[in-house]
Amino acid sequence: MKKRLLGVVVFLLTIGLIADAQPRKLGLEEAVQLGLQNSKDLKRQQYKIDEALARLAQAKDAQLPSLKVSFQYLHAFMLSQLVSIPGVTKEPIKLPFDFPAYLGTLSASEPIFAGNQLKYAKQSADLMVQLSRLDADKDKEDITYIVINAYLNYDKIQQNQLIVEQNMQDVQSKLDEITKYESQGLATQNDVLRYQLQRSQIQLMQIELENNRKVADYDMDIMLGLPDTTTLTLDATNYKLDENLALPDLIQQAETNRRELAELSYQQRLADVNIKKVHDQRLPTVAASAGMYYINPTGEVIPTHNNLIAPITVGVGVSWDIGTLYTNKNKEHEASLNRVELNTAHDADVDEIHKDVHRQFIAYQQALAQIKVLQVAVSQAQENERITESKFRNNLVTTTDRIDAQTLLYQSRINLELAMSDATIAYYNVLRATGKMHL
Repeated sequence: MKKRLLGVVVFLLTIGLIADAQPRKLGLEEAVQLGLQNSKDLKRQQYKIDEALARLAQAKDAQLPSLKVSFQYLHAFMLSQLVSIPGVTKEPIKLPFDFPAYLGTLSASEPIFAGNQLKYAKQSADLMVQLSRLDADKDKEDITYIVINAYLNYDKIQQNQLIVEQNMQDVQSKLDEITKYESQGLATQNDVLRYQLQRSQIQLMQIELENNRKVADYDMDIMLGLPDTTTLTLDATNYKLDENLALPDLIQQAETNRRELAELSYQQRLADVNIKKVHDQRLPTVAASAGMYYINPTGEVIPTHNNLIAPITVGVGVSWDIGTLYTNKNKEHEASLNRVELNTAHDADVDEIHKDVHRQFIAYQQALAQIKVLQVAVSQAQENERITESKFRNNLVTTTDRIDAQTLLYQSRINLELAMSDATIAYYNVLRATGKMHL
């Protein structure tokens, strides 16, 4: 019975492992969606947005009236033991030298004008919210690019595996053929050994590619939030070989979309607000206030007679730190310098963005040119292999020549496939340089 139960458990675990290890078809668009959905960086960025929203709410709360209440128990020593307040107490209050007393206050104040500081605080907090959202958008662009890059690199490995597998089939077919010729005395053992050596070299390449695939597969699983035992099978890649990209259009798009420039724009607006804030610190502040006081010297929380004082006050207060008229000038100068520095940083970033777009554009054009050369090279290698095969069957070339021709054909196919993948990566590098990633 125990053996049967153990067998069932082992069977279920095996089924579970097989289910987890089942291949999963994955397209580029789905990969990007999973990457964005499961990105820890984006989740962390959302917390920063929430923090900025909380600071904005605090800036709005600062405009609300403040309300304070307090109640104290005091122990007083009266030097004058007879108290009479005209118009308040009907008869004098006789107090002992040593007695308890209660004092309560209720006050409210509403800022009417605070040198525009509340307005500037709200504007700054609002700009910080927008800046946080801009950072989140930039993170989305970066994650999209990273996922695309990882996807295409994984695709290169799989495509190479297909080409190498095709090469292996061709070599195995020729090895079977040359082995048959050797048994008939039409080929030497050295010819067979050369094909066996070529097969061994391809097997080593297959082992290396499979190891690379496993590493890339695991990394993709982690990046996309999939179980790390998932074996990915990628959809056919739509290579991006667009020869109609124009450099002036790309530069214009970059000036519009690059997040660095948008971020500097928000920082410039923040600097403008800060200049106004520092300047207006010279202004006076005005606030309305109201208060109610409870003064009970009888020693009882609720007195039995009219022996308490409960005045209510209403007023407007003005305060002015006159010293700011001469102490704020250096602060204003610092704020102005910060604004000028941001202008210079903006111009420098524009220059760097232009160079980045130009650099990626040239790299993409180079990749397209390499593809054209490699397409011709594949055609030449195919023709060379066909001619060499014909000569070999007519005993005009050696086995070495035949193997060399095949190796050139296999390598040219791999080079072309790699070049098409690299060109697609270069295309997305151009898009990233313009600040607008799309599939």
